[in-house]
Amino acid sequence: MKSTIPKYPRSLWRTIAQLLTDLPATILSKSLLCLTSLLSILLSLLLRFVLQYRKTVIRKNLTSSFPTKSAGEIRKLMSAYYRHMSDLLLEPFLFYLAPERLRKRLARYINPEVLESLHADQRPVIVFASHYGNWEYLINLPQVTDYPVYTAYSPIKNGLLDRMMIGLRSFLGVKLIPKKGFYRQALSLLRQTAIPNLLVVIADQRPAPGSDKFHISFLDQETAVQTGGERMAASSQAAVVYVESQKRSRFSYEFTFRLMEHPDRSTPLSITKSYYHFLESSISRAPSYWLWSHNRWKIPAAGAIHSS
Repeated sequence: MKSTIPKYPRSLWRTIAQLLTDLPATILSKSLLCLTSLLSILLSLLLRFVLQYRKTVIRKNLTSSFPTKSAGEIRKLMSAYYRHMSDLLLEPFLFYLAPERLRKRLARYINPEVLESLHADQRPVIVFASHYGNWEYLINLPQVTDYPVYTAYSPIKNGLLDRMMIGLRSFLGVKLIPKKGFYRQALSLLRQTAIPNLLVVIADQRPAPGSDKFHISFLDQETAVQTGGERMAASSQAAVVYVESQKRSRFSYEFTFRLMEHPDRSTPLSITKSYYHFLESSISRAPSYWLWSHNRWKIPAAGAIHSS
């Protein structure tokens, strides 16, 4: 008597086996996303209504940057910003715990071929990032490029917390350079000829106290700017790339590399102004994703060196 057990194609069994293999990662991914979403909602309520975290600074920055917006529009931006900031505070931990497949969904690179082309030409690269969208996810750059990837970090006095933050930011291969002595070490890496290196700089930070202050027009106000990235590019002939971060859904971002169109390096602030032009365009499209709680305009424009 012939068997009545139906015969299924091997492709079906392979599909079932793959689903069973992927099941633990799928369950972990969904659990992490649900838990992080819940924590973010609670954190947002805490920051906005209980602690009123930097409420005055956030409102002042938004009002100064968008003088034509009404009080109601500013309140909506503040509400959206608190939600985004809560996501942002939890995203490094989500990224650390996430399985690889989920990480690829959280941080998607649109055009990594920009870096591939520069690496093939043996060009060192400075990637100009910003406090817009998510910059912490850039720790997985070593997974998408052949470049050794370096960036700065500020040591924390608490030893346990310092080790934890170093672990969060370096576990995917990024090499961290302490801020003290960063410029000299980074410039040395960019000048190497045997191995081209890639340096990520968060270029929209407020300049350090005691240095010459250069100002440009940014978000409808005179803004003190750092010029370290520009000086390193001019001294090393490194390629300069702006990385644009766009938030596509909760905890998920797309990154696009944009070559800065060969600004005239002999003209002061040419690279810096090109960078801030890109950043301002990003902020104008979706304002709530920039770091408005940072007192970015603490340094007054009086007595500064202005760009023409």
